[in-house]
Amino acid sequence: MRNGFSLVEILIVIAIATSLVLVVSSLSGNVNVLNNLVSQELQSKSDINQTLQIVTGDIRSAGPSANGAYPIDAAGTSSFAFYSDSDADGAIERVRYFFASSSIYRGVIQPTGTPPAYPTATEVLTDLIDNVIIPTSTSLFNYYDASYTGTQPAMTSTANIATIRLVGVSFSSDVQPRQSPGPQHFSILVDIRNLRSN
Repeated sequence: MRNGFSLVEILIVIAIATSLVLVVSSLSGNVNVLNNLVSQELQSKSDINQTLQIVTGDIRSAGPSANGAYPIDAAGTSSFAFYSDSDADGAIERVRYFFASSSIYRGVIQPTGTPPAYPTATEVLTDLIDNVIIPTSTSLFNYYDASYTGTQPAMTSTANIATIRLVGVSFSSDVQPRQSPGPQHFSILVDIRNLRSN
């Protein structure tokens, strides 16, 4: 009768135990990596949604400029400029959102002088959203007139900015470039309160 384990048996047990430890630690590492990816993506999506809330607030409260100019200054497919008290300081700023170099930017010009003017050289730019994807067949900004009920297509021309009542912003962003799940779509439709006709 034997009273102990042979060296071979001890080595086999150590090999099995080591393998189990390696498998568990590898699985744990993979779970941590996946958890970090999901957490980062959720944070990025949350950041974009918070940014879109700022955009919504700015556009919704568009009104006449400090010098009496019409609330909308310019409306294009990749740029939208208007007047709004974006920082709630009582002064009406010129706010511009635009797409350039795969990013959405916000430009703000404070009024200066008497009568107030908005010198473009004083525009302060902020990079809001990166890794933006806008297919060539679509627009970052779409515009709708007062007759929009939810099913009509966007206005085909923005030559008459006085007819714009709603602004749509639509884009995709790859919040985690070169990683799954790929680009996420974001869109908002904003009613300009000071231009309502009803």
